[in-house]
Amino acid sequence: MSQSDTHRQLVEATATAIRRHHPKVQVTTDILEIPGGPIPPLIGGHRPDIIARCDEARLSFIAEAKTDGDIDNRHTWSQVSTFVNHLSASAVGTGVFILAVNGHVAETGRTVLRFACRQHVTSQLHVKLFDGLDFWALGARGPLGGPLWRLC
Repeated sequence: MSQSDTHRQLVEATATAIRRHHPKVQVTTDILEIPGGPIPPLIGGHRPDIIARCDEARLSFIAEAKTDGDIDNRHTWSQVSTFVNHLSASAVGTGVFILAVNGHVAETGRTVLRFACRQHVTSQLHVKLFDGLDFWALGARGPLGGPLWRLC
């Protein structure tokens, strides 16, 4: 299977999982269904794989899918930082950043998110890892610690 096929499947699985958890969400992916169809906008020079909104719950999602060899590099770190900063700057509702990876490299994805994002996690900004099956939420750094990751 080519890299692009793997990436496409990961984007589709992530979009499906977001819809399953939030049935009223409006999802836009970077996979064109028809010529001229909607795609996510550029954010800080990067185009996310998925953006989604659930106006009723005041949720905004940005998701980025990464294939096995593309998780821990400078470009990925730049994307994660840009998207998390964009969501944290939003004054309305809750922002959710999702890094989607294949399960066998989930630990690498968790490490990237822990170092790149943990200080940004608040009640208004959630950071999650999607491992192809489940969503895992990164815990906020607090005075008593708390769990680093929890299944959600």
